[in-house]
Amino acid sequence: MGKLLEVKNLTKKYYVGKTENRVVDHVSMDVDRGEFVAVMGASGSGKTSLMHLLAGIDDFDEGSVKYIGGTDMTEKGTAGGADFGNMSGKAKSLFRRRNIGIVFQQQCLIPDLTVYENIMLPMMLLRRPAGKDTVLKLCGRFGLKEHIRKYPSQLSGGQQQRAAILRSVVNQPPILLCDEPTGSLNSAQTKLVMDLLDELNRNGQTIILVTHDMKVAARGQRVVYIEDGHVGGEIRLSREEPEEAEQKLMDFLKERGW
Repeated sequence: MGKLLEVKNLTKKYYVGKTENRVVDHVSMDVDRGEFVAVMGASGSGKTSLMHLLAGIDDFDEGSVKYIGGTDMTEKGTAGGADFGNMSGKAKSLFRRRNIGIVFQQQCLIPDLTVYENIMLPMMLLRRPAGKDTVLKLCGRFGLKEHIRKYPSQLSGGQQQRAAILRSVVNQPPILLCDEPTGSLNSAQTKLVMDLLDELNRNGQTIILVTHDMKVAARGQRVVYIEDGHVGGEIRLSREEPEEAEQKLMDFLKERGW
């Protein structure tokens, strides 16, 4: 389907006194449209820092992050894609609002808004028409229709995370970035959230997901392993053979001291 994201020699530094630390160290990776990529690594390896750079939330010191223009982005007024190294903070923020969905471990739903209002919010910010029908259709499709008038505090953790994911994709962004979206969920809730992400991906949604959970990572098509800020290897998996994919990933991780 063609390349959507191109990352080359991406580096993020910070200093403790005069000591330089590279939280992201010359990372290079490409992501194709419609691909589901999981990013794994030990705590402190740089996974979340990498995600923030890909989202344009943080600035990098070296390298490049480029989103390649195409049909999706043309419809949103960004026909040329984006080169984060040559954009202002304001320009990156606008690009992110139109083209990147983000899901965090903590759902970050607005407590005083209903489920319906939380999911509708991105469409309101971009003044998109026909938002009501889109939200209701998404909620009906993914098991939240009976909860649309409830507030976040009235939902289970899994329901809150599903609402957060729907909020992130309601504008049909070309790419969805998920940072430990199942980290605070039990196994049953995790399965529901991953089933949602899996269906979104099979319908064409590009996803990059950071996780510590091997079973979650094995749901993807490719796993990139981050070690001390750099890419320590990657592996492709078959989604049609989940047990084989989990065993293959387990062997891959053991080789890297997981």
